Amino acid sequence: MNDWQPDTYGPRWKDFYDTYGWADATNAVDYLAGLIGDGRALELGIGTGRVALPLVERGVKLDGLDASSETVEVMRGKPGGDSIEVTIGNMADFKLDRTYSTVILLLNTLYALQTQEEQIQCFESVARHLEPGGLFVVETFMPDPTRFHFNGRAHVYDVGLDHVRIEADTFDRATQHIKENHVEIRESGIKLFPAFLRYVWPSEMDLMARIAGLRLKDRFGDWTGVPFDKQSENHIAVYQKAG
Repeated sequence: MNDWQPDTYGPRWKDFYDTYGWADATNAVDYLAGLIGDGRALELGIGTGRVALPLVERGVKLDGLDASSETVEVMRGKPGGDSIEVTIGNMADFKLDRTYSTVILLLNTLYALQTQEEQIQCFESVARHLEPGGLFVVETFMPDPTRFHFNGRAHVYDVGLDHVRIEADTFDRATQHIKENHVEIRESGIKLFPAFLRYVWPSEMDLMARIAGLRLKDRFGDWTGVPFDKQSENHIAVYQKAG
């Protein structure tokens, strides 16, 4: 995994991210706006502002942190993007001058940290920046090793007259690493959009939170508040710092 760095993602994905076809963010924005209320939030991995910009439109006070200046520049080009204070840095180990009522880490971004130690450092950094009673909201997909056959898979996502989009993955059960590459094939050439991930089970994430001095407050299967259970494909955890 040494060829993946915190800032690898941005230069490759900055012009592709908003066209990927992520799930609509309305339910996430509704939930987070209500949770943050009059407090101040920090979004780790703010990226192109998929959730941050709608939150700010609703009057939420929010700062951002991201490893990629290129991705943040994409956000700056959108309405309201210039109003958000963003620090360029590594979310595993960051030091800011203020504390927050809420820190959010969305859309599997925790998995972008390549080792368990870095993921624990992230929880510890968040805890240092939370006010007493503050909340840390983490959204990830649920790991499903059964989707991999012979430690890898390929899946066709889109086929058109002038393009094909394929996702190719390899999987290491021992290290919990997934190396994936989204491949776009056109007559003009081939483009690669890599994403190297280290997935985390909910129980492991809870232990990371405990190490950092946080406790689990809520857990859901999606942003509408569906209970988390064995059928859940997504995992939203809300951790709280002692008051």
